[in-house]
Amino acid sequence: MATRKKQTTPPGLKGAAYEIWLAGLGAVNLAGEEGGKIFKQLVQRGREQNQSNQEMLDTLKERAQGMREEAQSALGRITNPLEAGLTSAMQRLGVPTRDEILHLTHRVEELTKQVARAKAASQAKPRPAPAKAKAKARSAKAEKSAPVVTA
Repeated sequence: MATRKKQTTPPGLKGAAYEIWLAGLGAVNLAGEEGGKIFKQLVQRGREQNQSNQEMLDTLKERAQGMREEAQSALGRITNPLEAGLTSAMQRLGVPTRDEILHLTHRVEELTKQVARAKAASQAKPRPAPAKAKAKARSAKAEKSAPVVTA
């Protein structure tokens, strides 16, 4: 029968494992103590970064507003002469302006309402008989009432 050899731990291994265990406990303890301080430092740095970002954003907004105003000014310098030239050419060709068309549109609407009122008024009143029809009716009535003379 073969005999087993008894395993022996190398000298100092038990002590090293124990020291590793103690180091782990120390790390947990240190993290607990320093964690609050580190958290406060991180919050402060976050505030500073946020303020810096906000200042940069405000600067960019101001620059964008300035660029927008410059673009509108440039567009005005370009479009005003173009519009004036177009308006002049259209007047020479006899094309009515927008205001003239609006004025005519309002006038047509007004006249349409007047015609509708006049139609409604004429349909509401009975029509008088024409003069010829009245004359015929009178002559027929006169013939009936006139004495008949035979000779």
